[in-house]
Amino acid sequence: FSIRRGNGCRTSLRKRTSLRELSGGGEEVDRRDRDIQAAEAALHNMEAQYASMRMKKERLEVESQNTLAEINDGDEESLVRFTESIDSRSVYVGNVDYGVQPSMLETLFSSCGTITRITIPQGVKGPKGFAYVEFVEEGAVEQAMQLNNTSINGRALNVLPKRTNKPGVRRGRKAGRFS
Repeated sequence: FSIRRGNGCRTSLRKRTSLRELSGGGEEVDRRDRDIQAAEAALHNMEAQYASMRMKKERLEVESQNTLAEINDGDEESLVRFTESIDSRSVYVGNVDYGVQPSMLETLFSSCGTITRITIPQGVKGPKGFAYVEFVEEGAVEQAMQLNNTSINGRALNVLPKRTNKPGVRRGRKAGRFS
């Protein structure tokens, strides 16, 4: 009877038993065996994380190439369509605590899909209290919407689909206010 280890080594049960007898007891061998199993589990976890990161990198490289091609083609109508495409894969996150870092938002939204970019707009005095999260997949927006009212740093986030700004349409202040 033999046991197959993750690294391809085989340890026969007889050898392990004889090691136990030679060491004068099984406690040390059992402890080392648990250490080996823990190391193998950690290695397996790291390999899974590496594979996930490699897939994410490949998706982002494809997205980057598509973005560059779209920008370089560059007539105004195609750029508007491109902007609308990006916005359809993005969410607005409101009520963001001023101490929140992009990595915290990445941790929260990474389960929704592959994140292309996280933007936390800055004002003169610091963050403005909202963010945008852009995904590679359009379906990620619906999953991100499920995170509405999720709390980070004691503040419930407002998650909404990002709207597309229309050229020439102003919101907020009246035109000519400072004229």
